[in-house]
Amino acid sequence: MQPTTFDDITAANALFRPGPLEGGLVDQYVKRKHGEVEIAYLLPQLEPILKETYGVIVYQEQVMNIARQLAGFSLGEADVLRGAMGKKKKEEMAKMRAKFIEGATNRGVSESTATEIFDLMAYFAGYGFPKAHSAAYAVISYQTAYLKAYLAALLNNEAGNYDKVAAAVLDCHARDIEVLPPDVNSSEAGFSVQEGKIRYGLAVIKNVGTHAIELLLNERRTNGPFKSVLDLCVRADPREMNKRVLESLIRSGATDSLGERGRLLASIDRVSDRAAQIISERESGQTNLFGMLPEADEMDDPAAGLVSGMPPMPDDERLRGEKELLGLYLSDHPLRRIEQELHAKVDTYVNQVTPEMEDYEVRIGGVIKAVRPIVTKTGKPMAFVQLEDLTATIEVIVFTRLFEESRALLLSDNVVIVRGKVDARSAAGEDDERGEIAKVIADEILAFDDAGHESWVRNQVVHLDVPAEATAEQMAGLQEILGRCAGPDRVVLHLQRPDQVVDMDLGEKFRVQGGGLAGDRAQREIDVLFARPVWRLEVIRRRAPERQANGGRQPRTLVGSASS
Repeated sequence: MQPTTFDDITAANALFRPGPLEGGLVDQYVKRKHGEVEIAYLLPQLEPILKETYGVIVYQEQVMNIARQLAGFSLGEADVLRGAMGKKKKEEMAKMRAKFIEGATNRGVSESTATEIFDLMAYFAGYGFPKAHSAAYAVISYQTAYLKAYLAALLNNEAGNYDKVAAAVLDCHARDIEVLPPDVNSSEAGFSVQEGKIRYGLAVIKNVGTHAIELLLNERRTNGPFKSVLDLCVRADPREMNKRVLESLIRSGATDSLGERGRLLASIDRVSDRAAQIISERESGQTNLFGMLPEADEMDDPAAGLVSGMPPMPDDERLRGEKELLGLYLSDHPLRRIEQELHAKVDTYVNQVTPEMEDYEVRIGGVIKAVRPIVTKTGKPMAFVQLEDLTATIEVIVFTRLFEESRALLLSDNVVIVRGKVDARSAAGEDDERGEIAKVIADEILAFDDAGHESWVRNQVVHLDVPAEATAEQMAGLQEILGRCAGPDRVVLHLQRPDQVVDMDLGEKFRVQGGGLAGDRAQREIDVLFARPVWRLEVIRRRAPERQANGGRQPRTLVGSASS
């Protein structure tokens, strides 16, 4: 289609569905848009109604407008016609057909033309889509496309800072934007947008080097994709594509399209030596005299030069390689396997911790990215810990007593649960940044499998404000979405009625995961289903107690209502 206007994006949302595709509407629209087929109207009165869609009936509103303009239908009658056509109600259609033809002929349209137009309306209305819905989806489509391009540019701007790259990628995941791993046959030097997804750039991989990647990309663009790791080593400059670079490409996942990581890694020496031999023979003009495979066939063979019988690389080793070379876990995340269990042990996800929550208590969990121990001015040890969950990364401050108690837990890649107080104060002399970044001062750090978690209960509820005009189809969709988001949190349905609001606790059957990626995804799907904000997450938080001179504590509570 090659959209050039917002109207084209709106039409695309209405047309790219099974009915219009099978009915040939898309071909008609595209050919008329690009001037391959002449745009014609059966009557001049139709041009103002169908001009924006090149004479093709795309929207239900167009059917209603044709009925009003040509046959004098009221808005109510036009809506009855739309419903009858959309649901193919034969008896109602027969009544409307007679009424349309009579109204059109009374307004000077010949009976044959009126009949032809009604038949066209009936045909297209079977596939018709509300323009209001299409326009709303078009806005989201445009914003999402812009956001992907913006995020790719942001990632390229932060390419040298792996902590910021990791944070931006987690933000992409939270927005349901997929970030694809690097690939020697697909990636560019930097981050790029490919088929609506963001592709990790080759030059961003640690230990690779920009010049080596430029040579690799030039070779790929000139002579096509690499067919094997041997093909890659022979075609790329061996002085740049050395063993260290090759190892980084393999361990980061950039050569997954050429073979399994464990096998490729074990074969680096063999492949590099064979590539050097082939290059040497080419330069000296020697030919293969010993009955080996022809050189071209050998390099096209994905298994050429590889060690046989190697087991796949263990998942933990694969993820460690990605974290080391990409700055983050990309193909998977160690927390994804325990996502449900982790959710049951926390009341807050890292991306939900904001400066507005200062001095309130949170319970977060995740994998330790890094630990930076220091010695205070008084000679006591403490640490700053980078904690990452599936949504974001946050700094956790661990003071002396807790640091000494929890030292054995504070190791990179350990999964821990942290209870602490939100702190949004900036460092001294940085007033311009005051309140922009929230941290957590830890009061307690527990191992993921600590028995103490069993006695803890999270205090949060998902509220669903369902509009009075909700249809049976929407309620069925709601039930299906909730079923895919199973978890420990209560759900309360607030059904709007003209004279009251009916509150219903959905009980044990429909408990859900209120936060995290699953909860965020369910919220977006439900809000889109009803075309309005419906999902509210209520979290009852406790203000972190302040120690008094007499040792007493003064707990307070905060009822937080979050839409995300």
